Amino acid sequence: MKVTGSIEIIEDCAYYRPAGRVKLDEFVELIDRAIAHARDQRIPKLFVNAVGITGFPSPSLPERYFFARKFAATAQGAVQLAIVIRAEIIDPEKFGVIVARNAGMNADVFTIERDALAWLNGSGD
Repeated sequence: MKVTGSIEIIEDCAYYRPAGRVKLDEFVELIDRAIAHARDQRIPKLFVNAVGITGFPSPSLPERYFFARKFAATAQGAVQLAIVIRAEIIDPEKFGVIVARNAGMNADVFTIERDALAWLNGSGD
């Protein structure tokens, strides 16, 4: 796994823009570590632009279920997550988002950075 990108903290939001070719489990670990970092630093919002991540197909429903539960457990209700990713990776029903929310994490997924930032800052849907 060769990934570039670091977490930048501006006010109440951590920004992470990883790029590289990874397997799904490696991607999940990258996001989970970013969530843990934001939580540990008491940063309530995490913005991830992962359009530069490649190397895996759209996750299955069981994969989405397990990584959404993992993210929610790591966040401990303290981190709101907005992820921007390639459209072909997003489930049309946003199953992972539903799972994360049911597990206590305010999260959503987007294809456009502007929409993700608007949602994260309270002016989105």
